[in-house]
Amino acid sequence: MTDRRNRINEDLMEMLQMLKYSIRGGRSLDFSAGTSRPDIIAHLEHTDTILDSIPDDIDAYVQSLLSQCNVE
Repeated sequence: MTDRRNRINEDLMEMLQMLKYSIRGGRSLDFSAGTSRPDIIAHLEHTDTILDSIPDDIDAYVQSLLSQCNVE
């Protein structure tokens, strides 16, 4: 890190270094990955499965989670 970059958060600096390493290694960024029609349908189907698993009584579900964690 140079003096010019000394204000960058260490997490951001690590991400930038990983990105730079990937690009130098011949990999490119693909901003359209996961946006094909089959990918979107698969994501929506997965989301629908998650919504089906939501319990009817949310308060009882939260209380059961809290009791498992011993948090009151």
